[in-house]
Amino acid sequence: MKLILCLIFMLISAKECDKNKTQIATETTMEMSDRNTQENMKLTYQAVSRGFFLKIWVEGDSLSFTSDYNLKEVNTYQISQEEKEALLTLLNNIDATALPGLESPSKAHQYDGAAIATFEISKDEEIYKTSAFDHGNPSVVIKDLVEKMLSIKTMLEKQ
Repeated sequence: MKLILCLIFMLISAKECDKNKTQIATETTMEMSDRNTQENMKLTYQAVSRGFFLKIWVEGDSLSFTSDYNLKEVNTYQISQEEKEALLTLLNNIDATALPGLESPSKAHQYDGAAIATFEISKDEEIYKTSAFDHGNPSVVIKDLVEKMLSIKTMLEKQ
């Protein structure tokens, strides 16, 4: 009887270990998939007017920006893990497929009252881009993310 109980106990323990291994493998796969998605993702903010150009893009662990229209003078900096996580948190609150349909809260860019700005999310082969809006006045949906990118750029520029 003791032998049978021991065998049953060993079988149950072995099954639990298999479940744990499967769960860990699944979590690891999902984590790697998320990491690959983040590495294949690019966020781009661009503002243009006569005599003004600004392009900021986040790709992987780096933020690059330039005020050179020809993109010859590009500044690239590593961003901290906290900043990257903050950007990803803000990004997760946005439905990328809804970007093309976002309305501009103001129209000053249409009569040279403000620089024309756009925001773009690139994931793998998919590109989601907003319609034009005023620099400094994005749609409420993307406002926090755009402001975070601009603040990181300003912080890195001062270093």
